[in-house]
Amino acid sequence: MNTPEDRSREANELRKTGRCNDALEIYRELWDGQYHNGYTAAGLLHCLRKLHRINEAMTFADEIAARYPDLNWVNLEVAWAYVDYIKEIAEDGASVPVLHACGERVLSRNPPPQPVNHIAFTIMKPAKDAKDWNTLAAWMSRVDPSLLSPAGMKLPDGKEGWSYLARWYHYRNMGLIGTGRAQEALPLCREAIEKFPNQYKFFAYDLARAYAGIGAYEKAAETFDELCRNVRPDFYHLFDYGKVVHQLGRPEEALGLMARAAKAGQRPEFMVGYFMDMGDIFKQVGRLDAARDHYTLATALRMRNSWSIPAELQQRLDENAIASIEDSVEELTYRCSRHWSDCETEPSPITTQYEREKPLEEGITGTIYLGHPEREYFFINPPGTDGYIGFKNELTWAPEDRSQVVFDVVPSFNRKKNEWAAKAANVRPTDNTPAK
Repeated sequence: MNTPEDRSREANELRKTGRCNDALEIYRELWDGQYHNGYTAAGLLHCLRKLHRINEAMTFADEIAARYPDLNWVNLEVAWAYVDYIKEIAEDGASVPVLHACGERVLSRNPPPQPVNHIAFTIMKPAKDAKDWNTLAAWMSRVDPSLLSPAGMKLPDGKEGWSYLARWYHYRNMGLIGTGRAQEALPLCREAIEKFPNQYKFFAYDLARAYAGIGAYEKAAETFDELCRNVRPDFYHLFDYGKVVHQLGRPEEALGLMARAAKAGQRPEFMVGYFMDMGDIFKQVGRLDAARDHYTLATALRMRNSWSIPAELQQRLDENAIASIEDSVEELTYRCSRHWSDCETEPSPITTQYEREKPLEEGITGTIYLGHPEREYFFINPPGTDGYIGFKNELTWAPEDRSQVVFDVVPSFNRKKNEWAAKAANVRPTDNTPAK
């Protein structure tokens, strides 16, 4: 008859080879048979985690954490159980305060840095989305960046996505700026621009906001101008650029930038806060009808979404004797759009930068990946560089999947993302690739 020690060794071997279901049965048999020790407890919890039995794992984790507070393996498994649990409730929409409280419970057990990093990133993303800068800054400071990879994940088009180290820089910048420590963010923003050129748009925006945060509006305007010339700006870049220009005493130019942002095609709900800012500037320059329309649009959007009316917006409604709103959001948006058109008296240098055709890269050789026949697009990966997307309806011949082709690179505006990118065009066979 096998002794408990033999069964424990058997369970341990099964666990190490990934047979967690079989290992769990033995660990349960030992635990229920009062063969209680820290190694059985840690092994059992490990199997529960790997089998994604999160609620059961959490109940057991709290029990054994109190029973074996000094055993490293138990403490490590408890920490990873909390990692899994916090990730699950975050995906289910738990609030930032709830996530923060769970994370604090883990920290009270002095876990090792790796699970702390996982917990921090799980909490920082919803904190960023909720603009809870204090929570974001708190967890940003608990990350050990030496454990973060600078290599981004490879995307289907062959390009490199965000790395964990780049994300940490971005979160750190936002946390510092949001908590009034923009001066500390400045060198980090510059460092991130150098380290992560693929995320230039994000880190340049962080840098511009950091300059604005310390009142260096000329520097902020220069940074925004450079950003908008190097990449297609998003609507919020233009709005914030406009705010900086307004701080420099150029309200008409600020309205021109904000009008371009408002006309970018974003849902009005995403811009509701900006409409009040535009109303204030319209009022400053004496365009009172435009100011009223923007205050009214901001209010109508909040009412339609059952959002509260902030005190500062209510004050503006009272000052303009706006007691009720009878027009629809659509009618008010149309009226405001007339005012936006009046703000753009001449083409912006940023606009003309992207309206002219960019020079093409021609004659590039790469491997074409056609994917599923019903997919509308394909990818071409040149050796040693990022890949390019292309569209099958633009092909003039039928290349074989994963064959070598020659192509050109042309500019392509992504209306969904509101940004310019490059795409593959004029795809043709190589000299040794016969067309079908």
